[in-house]
Amino acid sequence: MGESLRARLKRIRDAGPPGDRSGGGRSRRVSESKPSSLPDAGTWPGWSSAGHQVLCRSLTMPLTLPLVLPEGLSFLIPDIARFNSENQGAMPGVEDILFFDLETTGLSGGAGTVAFLAACGRFVSPRTGSAGAPAGEFSALEITQFLLLDYPGEVDFLDAVLGSLSSRVLATYNGKAFDSQILKIRCLMNGMSPPLLSQLDLLHPSRRLWKQVLPNCSQALIETAILGLDRSGDLPGSLAPDIWFEFLRSGGQADRAGQCQRALLGICDHNIKDIFGLASLFRAFVSIAAAPLEARRGFRCDAGQLALCWRRGVFRASRGALYASHNQEETAALLLERAADDYPYPCLRLALDLRACLRREEARARLLALRAWPEQAGGKQGCPPRIKALALRALSIDAEKISEWEQALAYIDEALALFPPEQETPRAHLLPLRVKENLERRRERLLAKVQLLAKAQREESP
Repeated sequence: MGESLRARLKRIRDAGPPGDRSGGGRSRRVSESKPSSLPDAGTWPGWSSAGHQVLCRSLTMPLTLPLVLPEGLSFLIPDIARFNSENQGAMPGVEDILFFDLETTGLSGGAGTVAFLAACGRFVSPRTGSAGAPAGEFSALEITQFLLLDYPGEVDFLDAVLGSLSSRVLATYNGKAFDSQILKIRCLMNGMSPPLLSQLDLLHPSRRLWKQVLPNCSQALIETAILGLDRSGDLPGSLAPDIWFEFLRSGGQADRAGQCQRALLGICDHNIKDIFGLASLFRAFVSIAAAPLEARRGFRCDAGQLALCWRRGVFRASRGALYASHNQEETAALLLERAADDYPYPCLRLALDLRACLRREEARARLLALRAWPEQAGGKQGCPPRIKALALRALSIDAEKISEWEQALAYIDEALALFPPEQETPRAHLLPLRVKENLERRRERLLAKVQLLAKAQREESP
């Protein structure tokens, strides 16, 4: 039977405090005076000691990435656009990006959750051409892992992890809400200063491009379904807490320690695949940004969301300190035009853009197409009532401009008919109340005009 909790706590107390924090900086390791407490790296092939109850290993995996990131990447990943605005329009260099992932004792966060495994990856080894000049891409991903073997080594574990965070940008998958928060909490609880780094979270950009394509946007599903990576035989990350706790309970007993160690190494391999998959996902975003017109065929992304992201990015760049090239503006218009045939909201945006450019007949054709767009479509996305109501409102405005008040009123009545009685419809399916209020105000004004017109016609008739 494994070591009891009481016995393990006694062992931790006998080992003394993690370190002396009176020096004002990071704690001094007790392991320096207790060499016998260092892990035996000989029983962990490929690993070396990185401190008290902490192991470390590094490996390199082939993966290519261009040396220079494309301009459109900031359109797809808002965190990069934020980095640009904070650094006078400069894109982050590939060497500035560190891919980061933690395995923890739980998914709820908070003070009771401990990180026991951390991995950091960065692109290295730019290829060289025949004349010794760079060929334009990095050729490998270097991954470093830190493994905590027991609670007393947490200070050394955090010390090693923080020492590896030398990049300016931390790339994660849901890291803003989880990984970085866990790291921050554990640092504060151990009297250490948490790192201050820019973050590049790929979760929300992935949801924008693949939410309508995949059942869910978990990193593993995107890797297998979109990137074509093989994760067969991989241990689920949800088993990580149980496996680490079982490793602690084994207490070094020969009959159980080997099996628990193998399971823990399986979680370490899972962590390596997470970093490799994260870097591969970033490379996919780079490829999409470099050739957005081919992205739907190569990466099965949502063409409507891609077009809207590109349009939004170009608009944001034109209004800020950055400058979107004319080619990017043309690309945004072409993406929006292609998506407008299959996606209702891009169709509405294209119609409004055409109207702003005084191309009224083309805009009207798009708005009428939205008016006839079915709620449930076969080969294309169905049109939500909100989009149809906004299209009818735009048609009403155009009709009012040319004094076709009766037709304008008819469009508004048709839009208001899309609002079912509130008591009969779930709240999630109701159109926004502000849209309905705007339509009702417009209807009152148009109705008054129609009544005045009818009265004038009656007075003029013999």
